[in-house]
Amino acid sequence: MSSTELPLLIVFGAGGHGRVVADAALASGAWRGVVASDRNPAAWGGELLPGVAIVPPAALADLPRPLALHVAIGNNPVRRQEAHALREVAPLASVIHPRACVAASSRIAAGCLLTAQCVVGPMAVLGEGVIVNHGAVIDHDCVIGAWAHIAPGAKLGGAVAVDESALVGAGSTVLRNLRVGAHATLGAGAVALADVPAGQAWAGVPARPLERACA
Repeated sequence: MSSTELPLLIVFGAGGHGRVVADAALASGAWRGVVASDRNPAAWGGELLPGVAIVPPAALADLPRPLALHVAIGNNPVRRQEAHALREVAPLASVIHPRACVAASSRIAAGCLLTAQCVVGPMAVLGEGVIVNHGAVIDHDCVIGAWAHIAPGAKLGGAVAVDESALVGAGSTVLRNLRVGAHATLGAGAVALADVPAGQAWAGVPARPLERACA
């Protein structure tokens, strides 16, 4: 495919996470170029990174085709909401930094972000809109639900399940064969030795429900 046939990538979200996405996209060489957008008028007319303009959402319809979209918002529910709201603008695209280590047998759905130094092991499955942040490790046979976020430096043992919209915090560890339930949060630096139930927040070493950890 020639450079003129490659899609132009829209990075939707002009905050720090958007900068991470734009940097990974530029490093990958997978796009004709990168443009950013945001709902905050204060960001319009600026640059997300040098050479990456921030335009109003209304301007996206006038961009030259082909287009691709990546929603660069760290908050899981908001990322999902914006992806659905913008689905008519362009198809969702995954952004993979060239220094991410991704097993050939893994399966990566649309809209995912795989950052520098992250590892996605063999037979791992990532659902739509998953974030695997810097230095995070997803070992073999893990299944990560749509819109989940594996934060920087988090480590998942083999065959871990992380359900939809869950957050596995920075530097945390989940031992093999465990589950982090939908919309649950495992706090930064925590070590999960048991399943984290859906909707709960756990923290500590070993991880416990947050109200008990803070008692």
